[in-house]
Amino acid sequence: MNILRIKKLIFLHLQHLPMKSRAWRTLVCKWGGVQIISPKRTFIGEGVIFDTNYPQDIFIEEGVRLTSGVKIVTHFMNPNTGSYDRGKVHICKGAYLGMNTLVVKPVTIGERAIIGAGSVVLEEVPPNSVVVGVPGEIVKQDNVR
Repeated sequence: MNILRIKKLIFLHLQHLPMKSRAWRTLVCKWGGVQIISPKRTFIGEGVIFDTNYPQDIFIEEGVRLTSGVKIVTHFMNPNTGSYDRGKVHICKGAYLGMNTLVVKPVTIGERAIIGAGSVVLEEVPPNSVVVGVPGEIVKQDNVR
């Protein structure tokens, strides 16, 4: 295991310590390899888990809110080949992910999208939409907040 990987793992685990969710926690996650555009304008709640294998494949724009217990995974088992595939997760400006949301496939979550608590995101989420359920389904589009 190389020194850069060890550094990323340390920072991704340090973010679970008690600290302010805005600014400090996002900065620690950025040091852990997650690509965060504006740490001061992003909210990452307690218990958020990022893929520790490929944190650099997670891209978070400004104004995003990840509430408590959100999990983002960028690698997954491909049932056809039996091997692991990986892909990028892009969370666009102003998106909101509710408590215990799970993102398990390479997807883009559109601007100002709302993901309901406990949802599992497997497909692209259009901007200004509301997604709920397992698997996540769009229940409202062109949501204006």
